[in-house]
Amino acid sequence: MSEEFIPTLTHATERDIDLMLVEELYASPAFIGWLAARGGASGTIKTSTVLHSKRRTRSRREIDIFVDLLLTDGGKAALLIENKLDASEQPDQAESYREELHRISGDYPTAAMLIVCPDSYAREHKAFTEKFDAVITYEEVAKYFDGLVGRTTGEPSARARFRRDILNQAVNKHRRGYTPIPNEIVGDFNARYVRLLSEVAPAIKPGKSMLKPANPDESTSMIFDHAASLAALPSNVRPTRFAHELGRGQEHRANYVAVTFGGWGAALPLLKPVIEQDLAELSATVFAKPPTKVRPNPGLTIACATPPVDNQQDFAVQRNQLVAGIRRALDLQDWLRSNISRLSVWKTLAEQHRTA
Repeated sequence: MSEEFIPTLTHATERDIDLMLVEELYASPAFIGWLAARGGASGTIKTSTVLHSKRRTRSRREIDIFVDLLLTDGGKAALLIENKLDASEQPDQAESYREELHRISGDYPTAAMLIVCPDSYAREHKAFTEKFDAVITYEEVAKYFDGLVGRTTGEPSARARFRRDILNQAVNKHRRGYTPIPNEIVGDFNARYVRLLSEVAPAIKPGKSMLKPANPDESTSMIFDHAASLAALPSNVRPTRFAHELGRGQEHRANYVAVTFGGWGAALPLLKPVIEQDLAELSATVFAKPPTKVRPNPGLTIACATPPVDNQQDFAVQRNQLVAGIRRALDLQDWLRSNISRLSVWKTLAEQHRTA
């Protein structure tokens, strides 16, 4: 077999690495031991259970990979693993992992939160990755598999070589050649959603992406035309995004209608309690990505929960959930239109925070 790497996958996605790690943790006690040692978990492992995207944390966020370990001395340990290829951190993401560690501390005396990512990601997002107990780079995991290539033969060696090469592919950013492939099922769903939107909420106008003949598989956002849908708002307090996030029909994913105010995110600590009190009748939540050197003024998002919907499943079966979501969007639109003075107060607070 040639040692030259010919990519088997057209691009290595974060989920590819997720599933590869899950499989290896499921099948290889040696790999679990290696990873546990990196996280500072001591003791000899007797049995293990691996869960993918199962443990929920605050704000309905999930743990990428949860490893439940039973030690030979009868004790228990846990590994909470976050995998990042190149996606930005979510608001309070590391903090939610830490909160989960505290929550389970009574059942797991030994527990650690780890992040697995390319070395370049760890360096670029140092403030985020350093919040974890250990950073395991893709390069280190690739080196682990490379060691197996040299110590094994036949099928085990071929499997280890594949894992090593996929990690190297991800590190080297070969995935940048990825071109979204239109999905006619998603496109048909979008067209039916647009027709339903015109029936239930004609005041909310579909955005350009909703009107395309077909969208790629990963498209799960109905992004409205915010300028037309919120034209009644003065431009200086008009959100820069208005959307219905469908969440692929899974409760633990993002299922909400939301508006985003550009540049207000840095003022989140000041604005969050004010906005959530103002919007108490809608049970809205407020969040923002943390400021960075590249984006010191991120957007601030106000979200109202909606029923989960999957845009690759039967539209008619989910019509009631879709109607409920669209009506939530109407409620949010109506509140914004009726409370322009409150929006002006929010803007003033955001500007005060920026100049403080």
